[in-house]
Amino acid sequence: MLGTPHLLAGAAIGKVLRRPWLAWPAAFLSHFLLDYAPHLDSHALFGRPTGVTGPEAAMGIIDGVVGIGLVLWLARGQPARRVMLGAATFAIVMDVLDNALPWGAWFRVWPRTAWLSAFHHGFQHNLAPAHWPLGVVTQMTVVALALWVCLRGRATPAEHPGRRPSREEPQP
Repeated sequence: MLGTPHLLAGAAIGKVLRRPWLAWPAAFLSHFLLDYAPHLDSHALFGRPTGVTGPEAAMGIIDGVVGIGLVLWLARGQPARRVMLGAATFAIVMDVLDNALPWGAWFRVWPRTAWLSAFHHGFQHNLAPAHWPLGVVTQMTVVALALWVCLRGRATPAEHPGRRPSREEPQP
């Protein structure tokens, strides 16, 4: 699964659970549940067995920037902001450890972590590029649900605690 659905699902978990000791492990576990759903990722579209291609790396970078930007925007002004940001981090950390250079190759072979990498890759339900509609729909569904959860009950700028009113707002 792309990074944006993982990041947004983690932020949504953080918003709902509001306690780091619950939200962060739940967000980490959500990574595996989302990877089990049929999905299409950048490696299936652009990757090679011999290594990362330029288009695959570009898609990963763009996906990461979009996902992180959305999480920062969604968490802005939220009472559970730190929990949301931490949960988003825990939701994506498995992909960062397992796939990002330079430590990804080490993570996959070091005896203390190789089992986790093997589990992560064996648990995924990656679709072939020919089945891209299903792979896109599952990820769009996760993104839509996470956005709904994160935006539900969000404070408007005038409701942010500790915020100084602007010149246009009436003073009490």
